[in-house]
Parts: sequence; C-alpha cells; structure tokens
Amino acid sequence: MPIHHIVLLKFKQGIAPADVEKVKASLRALPSLIPAISGVKAGHKLKHPFDHGFDEGVIFVFKDEDALKKGYVPHKEHQDHVARSEPYVEDKLIFDIYTEAEE
Repeated sequence: MPIHHIVLLKFKQGIAPADVEKVKASLRALPSLIPAISGVKAGHKLKHPFDHGFDEGVIFVFKDEDALKKGYVPHKEHQDHVARSEPYVEDKLIFDIYTEAEE
C-alpha cells in the first residue's frame, strides 16, 4: 500500500533567503538521489490561518513501508540532507499516511 510521507518545515527567524533556498533545493533533490522515493509533490506555500507557521512542505511517495523505513530513512543522502538543513530549521512535522494505490 503506498505511503505519503509529508514533511513540513519551519525555518529559524532571520536566516538568509539564500540559506532557505539551499534547504529547499536539497529537499527537492532527494528523489533524484534516493531510488526508494517513487514520487514527490512540492510547490509554493498558500498562507492559511492554521498553518502553525510552517514555511515549506513536501510530500514524498513510497510504494510501501519498507521503501520508507529501509530505503529512505537510513539512506546516506537523506541523513546528509537532515544534517545540512538542521542549522536552519526551527521545527519540523513529519506525518506518514497509507493511501490507496492510484490507478
């Protein structure tokens, strides 16, 4: 059963726009570096009163839980991204959901 791995990021106050862009670029590059990712949805934030101040969001799609937990989470490129982005991220929310297979 496919899994959507939803990642929301809140950047630290006062970081340079160039650093924000570096984090976004690193996040969006992961699908080309990690074969376990079968799809990605990313775009621009639409302000909402209940967005809790999160600045960036991306949804990664995985074919199953093994792809997420064994092919993505421990992958070196994922771990490197986490380490590179950590100095700029104040908070993050990770939410995984099973979805029906798309036909």
